[in-house]
Amino acid sequence: MTEEAGKVDDGEQAVLEALGAVLAAVPSAGTGWTDELWDVYGAYEAGRLGQGQPPQLTAEQSARFASQRHRQQLSDQAHGLVRRLRERAEQARLLSPATVAELAVHLVHAQLAAHEAVNLLAALGAPHGERALLALARDTGIPEGDRLWVRERLFVSRRDGYRARGRLAVDGEEPLLPAAVRELPTGIGGTLALPVDPVSARAALDALLPPAPLSLPEPPPEWTAGWDGLDEHDEYRPEWLEVRLLVRELMPTAQKVSRERMAEAERECVLLGLGGGEGEFAPLWTTRIAAWLASEVFDALSRDPHPARLAPWAMDLAGQYVWRGMAVEEARAFLRLALFTFSSSVCR
Repeated sequence: MTEEAGKVDDGEQAVLEALGAVLAAVPSAGTGWTDELWDVYGAYEAGRLGQGQPPQLTAEQSARFASQRHRQQLSDQAHGLVRRLRERAEQARLLSPATVAELAVHLVHAQLAAHEAVNLLAALGAPHGERALLALARDTGIPEGDRLWVRERLFVSRRDGYRARGRLAVDGEEPLLPAAVRELPTGIGGTLALPVDPVSARAALDALLPPAPLSLPEPPPEWTAGWDGLDEHDEYRPEWLEVRLLVRELMPTAQKVSRERMAEAERECVLLGLGGGEGEFAPLWTTRIAAWLASEVFDALSRDPHPARLAPWAMDLAGQYVWRGMAVEEARAFLRLALFTFSSSVCR
């Protein structure tokens, strides 16, 4: 018996033993499940509960569904047991955190009460819970939905540290955005103060304009499905959305976009099992931030009470942005508004 195990009280030990028994009894999740097969299983469960005519099953389907039902029963047991451990963790009453963390990881790998097990690890915190979560975040052997939940819990637990770093001054750090951009009164993804100062806006747009067309348009299209949901192609949210959350915490304003903080963001992405995107991290994300800032400038210009007064320089720059693949939607929106306003004023 380990020193830790010798300290466990009877209640905690009973829960640990019960969870161990559940893990020992759980059948494999199996492979080959399709949407159609899940539909048949749903009809089978409804029929078993007297809520419809049960479907005719093959011998293989009968065995598969019986195994799945057994897994569900064990999962229900595991949920209750894990919640009891999480309550003890939240009350700082756990006496065997390393053992609990190990069991929680086994539950995630077994796809049994996985999200509840992740919540337990988050409640454990550092060192045992956080260490286990970081390992799971990089574990491509678990379902993507579970990894997303792992990263969410990690982000919540580490967010205060990111924000503390974001509040620090940039003394001695190497800026990655031009001076004209750093002087914009906005945060990354924020909204410019109105009315827009045309001189500052023009200087920022001149500085942000890429020297040549981008290989891929920036920024990427916004995610329109739910944060934890699937899109029309049954895919989870792209990883760049999570990277953006991290980048914005570390670099909340244009003034704080620095080489040092980009390096920190890249290291954190590796730690969290996040891909930074195609190409080198710092150049890609500096360009992406520039695109979001340019989008904000065009959006602010579009809200100018007299957008026609910004012609022709703003219209020319908007056309350049469209051609070079940066802030395309906002540049086009400004062009449409400016052209309409300008045409209306000429016709009067």
